[in-house]
Amino acid sequence: VSKRIFGSFSQPQSFSFSFLIMAEAPKITLKYWPGRGLMEIPRLMMAISGKFPGDGYTDVRVKGTSDAGNSLDANLGRVPLCEGPNGSIGQSGAINFFIASECGLMGSSTFEAAQIMNFMEHIKELNTAFRDSVPWGKEPTEDGLNKFFEPNDATDFEGPADGSKRPSRGLLWYMGRMERLVGDGFAIGGKLSLVDVALFNVFADTLPEAEHPDMPAWKREPFTSSARTQAALAAHPRLNACIQSVANNENAKKWMETRGPQGF
Repeated sequence: VSKRIFGSFSQPQSFSFSFLIMAEAPKITLKYWPGRGLMEIPRLMMAISGKFPGDGYTDVRVKGTSDAGNSLDANLGRVPLCEGPNGSIGQSGAINFFIASECGLMGSSTFEAAQIMNFMEHIKELNTAFRDSVPWGKEPTEDGLNKFFEPNDATDFEGPADGSKRPSRGLLWYMGRMERLVGDGFAIGGKLSLVDVALFNVFADTLPEAEHPDMPAWKREPFTSSARTQAALAAHPRLNACIQSVANNENAKKWMETRGPQGF
C-alpha cells in the first residue's frame, strides 16, 4: 500500500492490514485504535460541520497494523492516522488542526489559529496533571481525586505563576487561569472553534449508563467524576458557556445521540 492511497478511492476492504470498517465515504479517512475517546475530537468536529461516518468521511477502528506496509509512515508506522486526498497525517495535535481547519473551526486569522493552538496546549497540560493524580486505567482513589479537584496550595489564579506551587497545580488552577482567557460563549474569536470542542470533550463527554451497563461510572464520566467536574464548572461560568456552545449545537447533539457505545 502506498503512502498516498487517494486520488480515485478504492473500497476500504482492499487495504491489506486488518481493521473494522465502521463506515465508507470519500475524502477523509480516520484510523485509530478502538479505545474510548481516541479520535473523538475530530469525529465531533466532523459532526458539527455536518459530516458523519458514511456520509462525509470513513471511520476505521484498527485491529492490527502488522501488515500495513508503509501506509502508516506519516505517524512513524502507528495510528492514529488521518488520510486525505493529499496524503496522510499522524499525531493527534496535527490531526485536530487539519480537521478543525477543514471544518471551519480554526479561527478567522493566523493569530486566532495560534491562540487556539496555545489553548490546546493548556488543555494538554491539564490532562497531564489529571493523569499524575489518577493514573490511566486505574480506579481513582479519594486521595488522588482530592489532589486533582481541590485547590491545595496552587491558588495563584492570576498574575505571574508561582513556580514553587507547580506540584500542587490541579483542576482549579488550570480552570482559574483558563477562565480569564475565554470569550463570552466561545473560547476564541467569538465563534465555535477546536478549543470549545476540546473543552466539551474533557469536561462534558459522559457515556450513557444504558449503553454501557457493564462499565463503572468512573470510566464513563469526565475526570472520573461528573459530580465534582460539574461543581468546578459551576464556579467558572465562562468556561461552562464555551462547553454549552457545543452541547447545544444541533449537529453535536445528533452525534452524541447516535454515535452508539464508546467502550469499543
